[in-house]
Amino acid sequence: MTEITAGCALGDLLGNDRLGLTLLVDRPAARGRLVRGARLLLPGEHTQICEDHILISLPDPGEGASMREYLEELESLPGSLIIAIRVKAGTVVSLDGWAGQHVVLGLPGDADPAELITEVARATARIEETLTRRLTTLQRSLAQALAAPRPLQSLTSRLAKVCSAVATIISSSGAAEHPTGPLPLSLLLPEIRRTRSESQIFGIEGWHGMAVRVSDGASDNAKGGWLLVASRRASFPDQYSMAAVYIAASLAETSMQIELAAQRQERAVRSAILEQALALRAERHDAELAERFASLGFSFGQETRCIVVELAQESSSVRDAAALDSMYHTLHRELTAEDIPHLLVLRENAVVGLLQTTASTARRTFVKVNGSPRDFLLGVGRQTNGVGDIVDSYHDAQLAVLVLLRRVDASQLSMVYEDFDFATRLFSDVGLEKMTAWAGELLRPIRDNKLMLQTLATYFEYQQNIMEAAKVLAVHHNSLRYRLSKIEAALNVSLRDPAAVSSLFLALTAYSMAWAESDLNRSITPSARPTAIGDSRVADAGGAVLDDAQQGLSSGFGAAIGPDR
Repeated sequence: MTEITAGCALGDLLGNDRLGLTLLVDRPAARGRLVRGARLLLPGEHTQICEDHILISLPDPGEGASMREYLEELESLPGSLIIAIRVKAGTVVSLDGWAGQHVVLGLPGDADPAELITEVARATARIEETLTRRLTTLQRSLAQALAAPRPLQSLTSRLAKVCSAVATIISSSGAAEHPTGPLPLSLLLPEIRRTRSESQIFGIEGWHGMAVRVSDGASDNAKGGWLLVASRRASFPDQYSMAAVYIAASLAETSMQIELAAQRQERAVRSAILEQALALRAERHDAELAERFASLGFSFGQETRCIVVELAQESSSVRDAAALDSMYHTLHRELTAEDIPHLLVLRENAVVGLLQTTASTARRTFVKVNGSPRDFLLGVGRQTNGVGDIVDSYHDAQLAVLVLLRRVDASQLSMVYEDFDFATRLFSDVGLEKMTAWAGELLRPIRDNKLMLQTLATYFEYQQNIMEAAKVLAVHHNSLRYRLSKIEAALNVSLRDPAAVSSLFLALTAYSMAWAESDLNRSITPSARPTAIGDSRVADAGGAVLDDAQQGLSSGFGAAIGPDR
């Protein structure tokens, strides 16, 4: 593209009969000289003259020799100027052979100099209006690209055609997005990144171009990308191309921010639908909610499960929030790339999701996005057959994560519903609230006896081995037998009866899980998760207080919290 400059040609003014201008002294290419304006040549302002203005001399130089003498006085003016002098009507002026460097115009003696000044201004204004129209047309043409299915790709393509150059958007990571041709980014990027300005013009090893910063609006520090246009032409970029790049950069930012707002709105809607399904309790057959899931591409005829992703290690709450936010977006991108229908909710302590895929695929995707070191745990719930099953699958996933959290072996990072042992599956299906209430009834005679509860818990923790349990409790094995006999008498059961043993084990496990769930509800930070005997007092489902000894029951049963039913 050629540079557009406001002004008009001198030849156009000479052809205007109304002005009556004549060319008294010609110079090479005089008629093609650009005129930007006209002004009076006043005494004493020779230092302020411009070569692209017609300088109108007001004094009457007379005729013949006197006119030549007058022009010789103007010859000392620097450069090659355009000078208009008044000529009396009927006077024949001949300046052939004059050695001056200026272009001399004849203006009728009775002409009003203001008319010439006005006409030149009008001609110049028409050129500026043309420039404005061209820029407006350019802006409209580039703006129409935003209506395309892939707006940024369409925008860079149109910009490349306008500028006859290669255009691309450079992300904050340095990757070329929507390129229209090859560019030596390894050569250009180091040069571009050296500046902190919003735009720059560069010339590097034969490549000439322009780069303008663009922001997607995702955060305050999001201005890391560029709109880059480059060509091998030494004259690139001209003013027209520069205007096009600035317009395109503004439109690119607008498109990114619209897309970001649309994504946030869509995620909010999808999260709200999932939250609504997770909140279902008594009434689980919500036809309207089922239709909304169907509109999002979910078919419960295919395998669909809930997942819960939580941090595996203790860290600060600020780092937790950042890590969970990163996992949420990374998991969303990976599931989208694998074309897996999904809904995700970012909570304070976990990422909760509904995935229409198999448990093995969910595990494989999790392994792909999990950080290094492996920072997260994955729980996968049961397969759902309808909207009403989502809450159960979610509770399974919660339970799976907390089982992993309480395990000594940290090598296992994921667990699905099918991995549950008999006791854990029983708690998952029956519900912790009921199991804790039943446990309260069974253990009522000893529920307030700290020593008895701790003795029974240790006895089960060491597989009913009297000698090992006695060592841990720091008592003689006969003393332990005496304690166990007192427990049997208080509960009216026999520890030789398998039914009694299994009932007591499940009851103590229910207490352990109730304590873990209560602790998690009080604080969502990983540092507050139960790893040993706690000091806080919490209540079971029946209203009884679990003291220090009861809370210590959580240390040896490998159980984790289960959701209320």
